[in-house]
Amino acid sequence: MNDSAEINALIQHFLERDKYALARIITLVENDPDAARAIISRIYTHSHKSYIIGLTGSPGAGKSSLINSLTTFITSQGYTVGIISVDPSSPYTGGAFLGDRVRMRENILNSKVYIRSVASRGSTGGLAIAIYDITSVFDAFGFDFIIIETVGAGQSEVDIFQLAYTIILVTEPGLGDSVQVQKAGILEIADILVINKSDLGGDFLKVNLNMMLESYKPKSGWHPPIVRTIATEGVGAAELFQTILAHKNHLEVNGLLEEKRRHAIRTQVQNLIESILLKTMAQKFALPENMDKIMEEVCSGSKDVYTAILGFLQPILDRLDHL
Repeated sequence: MNDSAEINALIQHFLERDKYALARIITLVENDPDAARAIISRIYTHSHKSYIIGLTGSPGAGKSSLINSLTTFITSQGYTVGIISVDPSSPYTGGAFLGDRVRMRENILNSKVYIRSVASRGSTGGLAIAIYDITSVFDAFGFDFIIIETVGAGQSEVDIFQLAYTIILVTEPGLGDSVQVQKAGILEIADILVINKSDLGGDFLKVNLNMMLESYKPKSGWHPPIVRTIATEGVGAAELFQTILAHKNHLEVNGLLEEKRRHAIRTQVQNLIESILLKTMAQKFALPENMDKIMEEVCSGSKDVYTAILGFLQPILDRLDHL
């Protein structure tokens, strides 16, 4: 969409809290870089400073069901919620599988909720670059809370730390050795630990998690609490929300919330610089004739792939050093 009049009309409807315009803008932001720049520059001044919650954990722990339960409670308190569900990408279309919407069907028609599934598109941190822009769109729309659910890909999930203010790690009894949580590097970034499906047990898991937390000294001064839930029955949703608010208050009182916001912007700036430079360089130098030469060197066995690529790029990198 390059028609400025059309974009202007779309933004006007968006600012009037039209959800169709919201959906259309998210699609453009995710798929059209030119439109994304035009739109973000126009709506960014309408920031309402939504509170961003990141929710991560192993596949099967009940993240989507927990978000559904938590969202139902939050909206019952009069707040609005925007949900970004990061799904694995389809290997054929690159789009999201949309599976999480099935488990959040109770809130699909909730006027205070908007749910958007986003493809991870192979992002190594479980978060596609476009999610930063989509979060800005949700913020400008005026949602009180934004919940981002990551794909649950283990070690890569630590990327949520760059964007969310409160990070929730969802576990469940019987998933195996809970030390794996610590090895994945997730425990160190979690602000709240949730033992979901606690009707199946969880006492041993809670003891294990508490033992791990004893050796962890967070710089923020916040000691991550453990909340037990049964998401499918709504049990624990109220306690979890109160814990989120307690963490939010802790960040505000200690001046850490603004620090987190600035860190998220810094990360987005760095990601965009890298993305724009990489795309520009690739378009300029990844020409068919260059690729054919490298392919021939590798296929013939005269050079390995690293040597061939570095041999091609080194003169370019040397010139960049003198800029």
